[in-house]
Amino acid sequence: MAINDITFAIKDFTKELRTTDNRQPTTGKNGFTLVEIIIAVLLLAIAIAPMVNAYAPAIFSTSGEEEMAVFSNRVRGTLNRTVVLDFGTLNSNQGNPVDLAALFGSADEAAKETFSFQGKSYTPTVSISDASDGPGGLLEVTVTIHHVSLKTLKAEY
Repeated sequence: MAINDITFAIKDFTKELRTTDNRQPTTGKNGFTLVEIIIAVLLLAIAIAPMVNAYAPAIFSTSGEEEMAVFSNRVRGTLNRTVVLDFGTLNSNQGNPVDLAALFGSADEAAKETFSFQGKSYTPTVSISDASDGPGGLLEVTVTIHHVSLKTLKAEY
């Protein structure tokens, strides 16, 4: 049914409503009756509801993607900052979790890794373990924040 057909049907319906209460029909006046406006709003609501439902998942998933991006970038930054340390420093600070103040040399340096996101404070967890099957020379460095974790290997060369 086309929109024009619906419009004519609404006008015919409202004309019948106006003539059934023994009053003269109000032909020739410009404007819409209350019934016409209510029906139009109802039709708009029926048309808009599926569109809102279609866009809702995209709107709500954006915050999760933002969180994942922020945590991934912070984990990557901490991992890069840790891996540039010399092998001896990393080897002497093995553990799970590693004391960041001992790893980076001071509490002030370790505090640079703490950040706030959406009102919460996060500090990465760093773990360093021996990944070699022999006398040493290969370390596995893992950095984790919340649910994001990255790891890499550091070799003594």
